Amino acid sequence: MNNHLKITRIDLNDPKSIAAAGAERKLFTHYGLDYKVHSVELKGPPLRVRVLEVGSGEPVLMVPGGSGDACFFAPLMAELKGWRFIAVNRPGGGMSDGVDHRQVDLTQFALHVLSSVMDAFGLKSAPVICNSMGGHWAFRLALAHPERVAKMAQMGCPALLLNTSAPFFMRLISVPGVNRLILPNMQPKSMEKGLDGLRFQGSRKEDIDAMPRVTAEAAYHFFNLPTYLDTWITVISAITTLTGANPKYQLRADQLQRVQQPALFVWGDNDPFGGLNVARQAVGLMPKAKLHEMKTGHLPFLDNPAECGRVIREFLSQ
Repeated sequence: MNNHLKITRIDLNDPKSIAAAGAERKLFTHYGLDYKVHSVELKGPPLRVRVLEVGSGEPVLMVPGGSGDACFFAPLMAELKGWRFIAVNRPGGGMSDGVDHRQVDLTQFALHVLSSVMDAFGLKSAPVICNSMGGHWAFRLALAHPERVAKMAQMGCPALLLNTSAPFFMRLISVPGVNRLILPNMQPKSMEKGLDGLRFQGSRKEDIDAMPRVTAEAAYHFFNLPTYLDTWITVISAITTLTGANPKYQLRADQLQRVQQPALFVWGDNDPFGGLNVARQAVGLMPKAKLHEMKTGHLPFLDNPAECGRVIREFLSQ
């Protein structure tokens, strides 16, 4: 691990952090969820990862996509009573310390963060629920340490699966100069516009309109934290180029064939990161995978948490 890694420390007493924590609390209260906040201190390099613990029962690891904010799993958690969720805020998101993702080997970094969190909670093995970049991280853990991943519920196209990449407008973030023109538009200017970015992730207007105001409020505050834009710049610059995915991090067909854990893909028909044809190809390659198709975008747990929760609940119970 790079001992000279640029780390951005989050000041939890900063007004923006306090506002984000308050919005998170309102979001979980809306869904009737109690939660605890933990700080896991990583070594080599020293990094503070903020982890949410929700519910009781058998433990389940949750790994978000996007910039790494775990609070947006709240609608899904409300549909999955009876499990204890250990939800990781990936570095740069959810008030975890930020890093320059271009300075690390992202595969080793993912393994380091997830293994450290699991160790901190005494988890030798657990099912994983994940989305997008979090799904990529879960695949890396399943491949490198198969004994630690009992099964995976992959919501939306996992990042860099097979021939997929980020949509072109997002890959523009990797272009110096151009990114500074694009990124400010990714930060909502008001709570009323907090969920506007979901349109670019394939969410339909009626689904966005049905989301509670507390979700938009949380998006507004978390997407205006000081680590947010740097996280997007460094993640996208590390994993993509203007023409597509960085081959170093592509999840190849031969790797999917090695994944022996049961896997459920919950995949929307309007996912701009990868179509259902990619989902079907992945299921055909993996010995214990199945697919549930939905009328959603890239974030089925936000677009339709009830249906998403039902199929994942059945999968976890098997």
